[in-house]
Amino acid sequence: MNIAVIGAGAMGSLFAARLIDGGADVTLVDVDEQLLETLRIQGLHLEDDQGSRVYWPRVARAEQLRGQADALLMLTKSYHTRQAVQACRHLLGPQTLVLTLQNGLDSVPVLREYVSDQCLAIGMTLYPADVLAPGSVRSCGGGEVRLRGLLPEGELAADGRLASFVNGLRRGGMQCVEDPDIEVSIWEKVAFNTALNSLCALSGESVGVVGRSSRGRELAGTLVAETALIAAPLGIALDARRVIQAVQQAFVVHAGHKPSMLQDLEYGRRLEVDALSGALLAIARQHGVRAPVMAAIDRLLRRVQLGGEKRVGRQRGPEYGSAVRSTIDLLDTL
Repeated sequence: MNIAVIGAGAMGSLFAARLIDGGADVTLVDVDEQLLETLRIQGLHLEDDQGSRVYWPRVARAEQLRGQADALLMLTKSYHTRQAVQACRHLLGPQTLVLTLQNGLDSVPVLREYVSDQCLAIGMTLYPADVLAPGSVRSCGGGEVRLRGLLPEGELAADGRLASFVNGLRRGGMQCVEDPDIEVSIWEKVAFNTALNSLCALSGESVGVVGRSSRGRELAGTLVAETALIAAPLGIALDARRVIQAVQQAFVVHAGHKPSMLQDLEYGRRLEVDALSGALLAIARQHGVRAPVMAAIDRLLRRVQLGGEKRVGRQRGPEYGSAVRSTIDLLDTL
């Protein structure tokens, strides 16, 4: 199967490696020419529970590729979705499967402007991934991938390719299931991410450190509960207890993991606030739902992001986490 993985960050690199393990012909696509050159020279390094390995996917900018792909796996930041799909339009054929496992709620509406519903699949993943250095990624601890065609069962034109994709991930060692209730799973992942990404970014700490704080655990549970309240008017039966159990498990199993929002802060990148708490709060306002803790967390994230944009230098070290912690009284016990 010829698969273009769009986005060579932590998750894109992890999935590229797993798909190669599963026998796919993988091209890793990104706009960062320096990163692509590192991958060409040094290969893609993956550390996981089985050890360290090096992979050699084809790497390119989108405009350097020709021909139609069997599948495009979208793993860019949510705010880069439009730019990425526009750059990859020449890779789309009438049967090309486009699958998004991106964070948040705002990528699918953008993709539907360019991809027919019959060829679009949606999903979520709970696998962790951390960038150790350009071209080097670590993923330790378990996870899962849940996905399904956007349309009801039997209406996905590329359904054979979705089955091939699922089987490829399974051969590559990932737990992957086709989920008939994928909308609920995506919302539960949004609740999970809104809790852990936000709190880890604001504290400057890993998942395990947040979990060792009673205040951190309390705030995580409140953010999940508020997400469930926001989902209810839309008919989304989000199971808050199930999400809180997943968060509690992550505190232990993924203790050393830095969620993507914290990694983005440390590297001076834009945060996915609009796709997570921002999108949720917009829905809350439409339906008259109060989410005061989420609103406070959202304001703090935007303040931290604005402060980060004014700093000189691309990468941040441990001193940045300390500076963030000193300004966030909601997390003063971490």
